[in-house]
Amino acid sequence: MSIQKLAIQILVENISGPRGTLGESGFSALAEVLFTDSSKLKILFDTGPSPIAFLNNVKKLEADLTTVDAIVLSHGHWDHVGGLKEAIALTKKRISVICHPQALSPKFFIDKGEIIEVGIQGFIESPDDIKKQANLITTMSSYKFNGSIMTTGEVPRKNDFEKLSGNLGKVKTMKDNKEILDNLEDDLSLVFHLADDSVVVLAGCCHAGIVNTVSSAIELTGSNKIVGIVGGLHLNDASDNRLSQTVQDLKKYPIKTIAPCHCSGFRGKNAIFTFFGKKFCEAVVSTVIQFEATR
Repeated sequence: MSIQKLAIQILVENISGPRGTLGESGFSALAEVLFTDSSKLKILFDTGPSPIAFLNNVKKLEADLTTVDAIVLSHGHWDHVGGLKEAIALTKKRISVICHPQALSPKFFIDKGEIIEVGIQGFIESPDDIKKQANLITTMSSYKFNGSIMTTGEVPRKNDFEKLSGNLGKVKTMKDNKEILDNLEDDLSLVFHLADDSVVVLAGCCHAGIVNTVSSAIELTGSNKIVGIVGGLHLNDASDNRLSQTVQDLKKYPIKTIAPCHCSGFRGKNAIFTFFGKKFCEAVVSTVIQFEATR
């Protein structure tokens, strides 16, 4: 199946949009795909940090989640999974929830003797909570909806400048019943391969790095025609060197629209805007970013 059109609407983002929408530090987006045979597919990507803004914005924007075909979680941090139970309920069916298995593990760090939970454990007690409401699909590999839509799965960390920074270096998780430092293996993005061979990447936080993530998208699709990047790029605490190398790498591609959201940070957005100019999109709650195959 080939994609003719793709529309990505921002449901939850740090910055509110029209009157009545709420900004909240987190991310959620609704991706609607129209195929060349006129069939459609709709994916909810992440669910924000809590039900508050998620439910409010879904209602205000009149986003119909009953037509959603699947929910994908970019990773297991609280600001991307907080509205999951409510999202499942709004679909009014037993929907598939797709994520990396580590997205469901506890994530936490210790600050001044206090345990700070930063994972999904604040919203569900165990994966069984999800299984009661939905079809839970966990995989470390790329999950393919069809030949045109897929997750990256685990993103190989190939370069030396996209490293976890700040408090992320302190976060621990549980794996095989052992407490380990969390390398955020669960970080994944959505990849859309359009009929004209162009590629769009939808990222949650991009903890693996947008350069590494784009490399994975190219390997999965066989196309380096990257025309769109939307979502969190986690450049809020990036070094000058990382910002420079990120922009230098991205400029190799025929990008038409780049919309850094959520954790991209002022400096990250500024670096991207400085180079990409009119191709830069300041995404807020309600923003719809569209792509269409040119043939």
